[in-house]
Amino acid sequence: MSRRAFIAGASALAAAPLGAARALGQVPASGQVDVVIVGAGAAGISAARKIAAAGRSYALIEASKRVGGRAFTDTSLFGVPFDRGAHWLHAPDNNPLAELGQQAGFDLYAAPEGARLYIKGREASQNDYEDFVSAVRRGERAIGAAGDAGRDLAASRVLPDLGIWGPSAAFVAGPFSCAKDLDQVSSVDFSRSEERGEDLFCRQGYGALVAKMADGLSVRFETNATSVDMGGRQVQVSTNKGTLSGRAVILAVPPSLLLAGKIRVNPGLPLRYRSAVERITLGAYDHIAFELPGNPLRLSPDETVHVKADGPRTFALIARMGGSDLHMLDVGGKFAQELANGPADSGAAFLKEALTREFGADIAARVGKVHQTRWTKEPLALGAFSCALPGSGNLRRAFTEVVNGRLMFAGEHAHETLWGTVNGAWLSGERAATQALRVLGVTGAASISQ
Repeated sequence: MSRRAFIAGASALAAAPLGAARALGQVPASGQVDVVIVGAGAAGISAARKIAAAGRSYALIEASKRVGGRAFTDTSLFGVPFDRGAHWLHAPDNNPLAELGQQAGFDLYAAPEGARLYIKGREASQNDYEDFVSAVRRGERAIGAAGDAGRDLAASRVLPDLGIWGPSAAFVAGPFSCAKDLDQVSSVDFSRSEERGEDLFCRQGYGALVAKMADGLSVRFETNATSVDMGGRQVQVSTNKGTLSGRAVILAVPPSLLLAGKIRVNPGLPLRYRSAVERITLGAYDHIAFELPGNPLRLSPDETVHVKADGPRTFALIARMGGSDLHMLDVGGKFAQELANGPADSGAAFLKEALTREFGADIAARVGKVHQTRWTKEPLALGAFSCALPGSGNLRRAFTEVVNGRLMFAGEHAHETLWGTVNGAWLSGERAATQALRVLGVTGAASISQ
């Protein structure tokens, strides 16, 4: 659920998988293509589909053994679909993946409107709901107003005094929405985040839907790009399995990998793009997934529950996902990073603490299997999703530009208003592919459908 959906609640594309005839890029591990695409997450898949639809060759390389990136559905852990990363399908009316998923046979259904609010084991009173909603609204309006006025400050600096609901409102606006505490959030980036409206869930898992979109594409797995050399007539991408050459390259990987030096660009990126890599950073957002049989909290499927927070050690609960016994505590920001840095049972320990505090020890005692994600520790992500640091909201635009006439960025970080979303990543892949096709001299590139 987006923060705005909580408040409000209190380009069609062909869906058929690409066939073998359109799945170009059937090239040797070391060879030459029109476009090299690094990363087979949502952005890389989208880019490859468009390049293939234009009849041009591509090499789509992926360092892991699967597609989807931070959209990944795991069915082995709990025996039901568990989205380890992205879970909400935002803004379905303007999200290409909603129509693509429905046409591909996925069961998409509306997320419950609004959210419930609990205070130490009891549902909040009407006055409590109104005070909470008012606090969140006031906080978000203050941050948005500063950003709209061009005051690129830490969001925490413009947050008004929200009284006893301050910590809860700060969690909704910061860690829950931006994967960062508000002192690490640019007011400009926050203000540009597009209204996401209602949400959908995918019964088979959002990651499964994204992975289906790669059907028919040629993906070279376990092919780890280490450098991109733009010094010659062709772009050279060095990997653990050889070197690929192309007339253009799309980097559909998180900027965290560039910042960590896992992929080097030679010669170095111009200052504007280096600054974007350094300042549009990924935050921490994790799921503590757990089985809670028998619905002892008496919650409806897929409900979101907020609690009155006393400080940063707080969470949002997503209950009975898809009608199953699987629940999630979602944590974000510095506290999520603290848990990720902790011992293997840190998530389970906090789960027990939180459920005992908010719902009672008898509820905590009923918990079955527990699994904690740690996206900041995933070597091919190094974070959950992006949010600009204070003073850097305008730098995100750099990721939408063409570098030196042949390098493009794609990913959720490369969308100015839909950052932090899978549909933002998908649309950025389309945009990057259009730019690459223009580099190749393809006329009418923007109108080519996947």
